Amino acid sequence: MLGTALAQLRHGLSLVFGSRVRIADFERIVASILATRAEFGGIGDLAAFRGRALDQDARRPIDERRLRRVMRAAYDNTVFYRQHLDRAGLRPEDITLSTMDTLPVTPKEALRDLPEAFVDQRVRPWYRAETTGTTGAPTAVWFSRYEADLFSAMTAVSLLIDFDLGTDDVVQLNLSSRAVFGIHCVLNATAMVGATANSVGLVAPEVALARLSGSAPLAGRRPRPTLLSTYPSYLGLLVSTAERLGHDAGDFGLRTIMCGGEILTDGLRRRAERLFGATVVETYGMTEISPGGAQVCAARHLHLNPEQGITEVLDRTGTRPAEPGELGVLTFTPVHPYRETTLLLRLFSGDVVRPLTGLDCDLAALPATTRVLGKLQHLREIEGRVVTPREILEVVEDDPDAVLPSRFATVETSDGLVLHLLADRDGVAERTHERALAAGLPLAGVVAHTELATMPATQPVRADLRELRFADTAAPRTEFAR
Repeated sequence: MLGTALAQLRHGLSLVFGSRVRIADFERIVASILATRAEFGGIGDLAAFRGRALDQDARRPIDERRLRRVMRAAYDNTVFYRQHLDRAGLRPEDITLSTMDTLPVTPKEALRDLPEAFVDQRVRPWYRAETTGTTGAPTAVWFSRYEADLFSAMTAVSLLIDFDLGTDDVVQLNLSSRAVFGIHCVLNATAMVGATANSVGLVAPEVALARLSGSAPLAGRRPRPTLLSTYPSYLGLLVSTAERLGHDAGDFGLRTIMCGGEILTDGLRRRAERLFGATVVETYGMTEISPGGAQVCAARHLHLNPEQGITEVLDRTGTRPAEPGELGVLTFTPVHPYRETTLLLRLFSGDVVRPLTGLDCDLAALPATTRVLGKLQHLREIEGRVVTPREILEVVEDDPDAVLPSRFATVETSDGLVLHLLADRDGVAERTHERALAAGLPLAGVVAHTELATMPATQPVRADLRELRFADTAAPRTEFAR
């Protein structure tokens, strides 16, 4: 225990002074959790391993030091931020927590156009990670080997504490093969824990379900996957396919489903939990801010972890803080010792939320917002009312006969906003319209389509990034599967 305490102390000092975290300290913490679990059958008070959340006043001096360090490093060692600050007539020492609003935000387009301009020239880059590009052109972020090792170690701790992963567990990853950096870190994390992992990819849903339901007896392992990591749209595809094939919870060994990267609705969560007999856990993260992220509590609030960086919620113009309850955009400044290669100051993510205050939940000590409501460019305003993608998806996927993954489009007509959606059962459009009106959405009507080809243009989803294999014997692809 003394060794674990020293490892935690060194980690705390790294946060205060911005020095590199020792990966061995995380490995020691992982080993300690596993040893405690083996001896006592559990790990008791999780706060002993997480550390207590600092209140805002206690955290402020630490954040000030971290902000000064990243500001100076970005100005001195990146091409973009020297020009960015010079154009704004600012020096690094001008920016404090109190004056951050004087620094113009960094649009994602700037990072997308020239990612190398954001790289600290003192650091040796190791891997160029790219986003999937479902909401626009892919964005690239450079990482060092240290950052990859740190992210892997942090993921191992999260798998142990947040998902109770054990040495006999089997993890199945149904993620895009382009998400190499994230997959690499999860595979390393499961190895650190001593669990087994299988990266299946976004293959035909029948293939993924066969892996989830099939038995693979290995010494010391569960015969079936116990933890699934995937995207909401692909989870929807798995659910609809499994229902069509007649599967039920008895066919699977899943305990937990990790779902992130897109909007996860309550309707999809309930349907997946009923089918697989597993708990669906919503996660939030972005390649651009890795290893930073946020947690969704049991009350469905998104809680921002201040340890990995400084997070703001700005109004939709990116010029001032959003008021509680107001639509705002998550804005991130990753800091040392978690970020050393691609430096980002006030990255305007485009992810829309509403700030929340006065909460009483299990993570109330952490700053909170609503779950992500959609991308800024996908908001629609009609009759003075802003409609978010989450609001539409929630009413669509609340129907037990909703096609999964959902495909929809909104069109402004002379009568008002009309929702077009993919549906193959009678009554879905009428029920969806009724729920929309009950939720206060200003929809003039809902039009159902049985084929995607007849619909107005819809937004791509990650389930569209299907990987075809010569060995697949699944039925021919259709617009959707039931």
